Amino acid sequence: MNIEQLGALGAQGVAAGTLLAWAGLVYITRPVSTGGMNASSHLCLAAAALMPFALMAAAHVWLALQLRHGADSIRG
Repeated sequence: MNIEQLGALGAQGVAAGTLLAWAGLVYITRPVSTGGMNASSHLCLAAAALMPFALMAAAHVWLALQLRHGADSIRG
């Protein structure tokens, strides 16, 4: 296994971890009966936070695809 394939595997791991971090953020900020934010604020927070997390994950997936195909795909 060469270094590019290991880098691709790491980038895929970062992408999965990014989406897991978003899910953790949504879980931690959920409305509970003892207080916290209401349901509509929670939905707005989850939707607004999804875009940066999804963009980071998509960038790492794209990087993993480029690394998996090797140096020729980067040069075009």
